[in-house]
Amino acid sequence: MKEKFSVKTVALVGLMAALVFATSNLRLTIPLPVDKAAIHFGNVMCVLSGLLLGPIGGLASGIGSFFFDLVNPLYASEAVITLVNKFFIGFLTGLIAHWHGRMGRNIRWNIAGAVAGSMAYVVLYMAKNWIFGKYIFDLATDSAMMTVLVPKLITSVTNGIIACVVAVPLAAVLVKALARSGMSKLLET
Repeated sequence: MKEKFSVKTVALVGLMAALVFATSNLRLTIPLPVDKAAIHFGNVMCVLSGLLLGPIGGLASGIGSFFFDLVNPLYASEAVITLVNKFFIGFLTGLIAHWHGRMGRNIRWNIAGAVAGSMAYVVLYMAKNWIFGKYIFDLATDSAMMTVLVPKLITSVTNGIIACVVAVPLAAVLVKALARSGMSKLLET
């Protein structure tokens, strides 16, 4: 029986989590009247984690993003929420890209997975922001709520598009490079 979490799997999840953490620092912060939003490259690595590792890439996505939020005072209070939300990027991307033994090698399914994972994140992120706006920031009027939600929607969708456009071809290049070097078995978690 194959172990679900071998040393290799833990190492790959850790490597991808570190890349998610590091690339989350590559950001353009957009100040909002009540909160904050950012365009960043962390989601690229979240999608790439799913494409390379399959559904277990969700762990790398969530863990890397969790630790990024945890060490940043502006985001620390939302670290657990981020863990869950970002987990779904890698998990859904990997689930679709690796479904029925595809192993992330079919470009159409990779794109479908990347889009599904990114869209799921946008929905979860917007739901979280609506709840925060309604119950924490007490934004009683629709116009006040839209002042916060619209820029966050735009930046979140932009992050999703960047993630799909960059991660899908990057995964294809990495998989081919690993195959040429004889290391393609490395990704079989």
